[in-house]
This record gives sequence, C-alpha cells and structure tokens, in this order.
Amino acid sequence: MIFGIRGNTTKGIVKGVIIELLQWLSDRKISYVVDDELVNFLNLPFQLKSEKLEHLADKCDVVLAFGGDGTILSTARAVENSGVPILGVNLGGLGFLTEVTIEELYPTLEKIIDNHYSIVERMVVEASVRDKDGEKTYNALNDIVVDRGGFSRVIRIDVFIDDNYLNTYLGDGLIIATPTGSTAYSLSAFGPILFPTVNCMIINPICPHSLNVRPVVIPDTSVIRIVPHLRETVVTMSVDGQVSREFPKTADIEIIVKKANYYIQWIQRENKNFYDLLRLKLKWGADNRTR
Repeated sequence: MIFGIRGNTTKGIVKGVIIELLQWLSDRKISYVVDDELVNFLNLPFQLKSEKLEHLADKCDVVLAFGGDGTILSTARAVENSGVPILGVNLGGLGFLTEVTIEELYPTLEKIIDNHYSIVERMVVEASVRDKDGEKTYNALNDIVVDRGGFSRVIRIDVFIDDNYLNTYLGDGLIIATPTGSTAYSLSAFGPILFPTVNCMIINPICPHSLNVRPVVIPDTSVIRIVPHLRETVVTMSVDGQVSREFPKTADIEIIVKKANYYIQWIQRENKNFYDLLRLKLKWGADNRTR
C-alpha cells in the first residue's frame, strides 16, 4: 500500500505530526508520496518522494489529509474522480469532514493497512456556468453559493428545477448544498442536517426578504437552473468557499447545478458513525442548562 500525504502548512503542529508519521511509515517499510507544497514546507535534510497535489492520487492508494475541513475540500477537488479514498485527520477546530484525531491516527492506519475499514461514497455537485464566452464547469463536495459578494444590495435569483419554475429569491443569495455540505454553510443558514449518503440536494436561501421562504430538499436526480438578475447588481459564485467567480452587471448568464458523475471515496473507521459525529461536534446529548 502507498499513502499519499498532504497537510495544511498554516497549522502550527503539522510539521511535527508529519515528521513522526514519515518515521512510523519508514519503520514499517510502507511506501508514501508527499504533496510538493508540504515537502517544501518541511524542508527536511533528506529527499522525499513527492508529487503535485493534482497528481497525488495517481501515485497512491489512500490520501491522508491533515488539517481541517478546508484541507479536505481542496484534497477532494484534487483527487476528483480517481476513486482513491481520503482519510481526513483533524489538526484542530470543528472539523466535520475529518474522520480521526491525532490520537486515533496510528490505530486507524493499522486497520487500513490490514484492510479493516469501510468506504462511504460522498456525493459531488457540478455547476456549469453558461455565458456569451461558452461554458465552464466547477465541482463541489460541500456547496455552490450564489450571492451578492461584498456588495450591499440584495440580489434577485430565478430558480428552475427540471425546467419547472420554483421561485424568485430576493435576499443575500442562495446555497445549493450536498448532504455532506448540509453541516457547512447551509447549517449556519438554518438548513436541515442530512445523513451524508442520502440521495438529495438542498436549496437554501441566504437571509431571504420573506418569512415564507424556507429551504427545500430535492432529489439528486434533479437539474437546478439558476438565473441571477445581473442588471441589478454584481453577483458572485463560490465553490466550496475556495473557488470564486464574479459576474458583472452587464453579464447574461445561467448556472446549471446537478449531481456529478462520480463520488468522493471516504474512509470511515469501523464502529464510528455519523450520529456519533453529530453528538461530538454539536454537543448533542449534553445537559447545558445552568445549575
């Protein structure tokens, strides 16, 4: 087995954690390849087998991503449809997408090496932007967000599902979230929490200017067409909060969102489930009343 390794170099503990991991793997004669950026950051006195992030999945059987949810999202975008599974290791923070803590890392790696782990498929959405210059496609594990960016005016967005008119949203914007993304920005916007493997998407308005507007859950077979009213204000599209595109007032565009034709392969530890994660991260089950 070959492990691919990448880490968030802004995390203070990442260097020590990765050096310890490399020693652990070397002692067991287990092969690994390290993301180029991480190799440069480590600046070790010996040479490491390295690869650019976008090609890392071509050189390994499992990708280990050290950091928080942002690290997992960028790793998923790089791994894309390769089928190589990801294990997220939390280096601090909430970390909904990170499967294990540092304390759990080595027992988990032993199980992976012994092939005692499960794979969960996480849905990806595809957003195609059509304008006068043609079409460009973006993929997101969490969400596609169409909003007013840094501008103060509200925006107006027409939404169609399978070419059936749904609503014209007036407010700060719109979130199209996957089940994985239901615990991200959509949750902050009062959206529902979905089990990661359910077959659906969420359409969730951001600060709508009507008390009657609520999030809608639709089948993952649906095709969503988003038509912003760009004559009124500038609109921004964000992909997993990491890739963005701004559309000026003079643009004439539509955004088509649908399920992508691949899933991200997610390593899930044995005897651990999504309900445990909710209790841990959201402090459910605890009595928080003041005594």
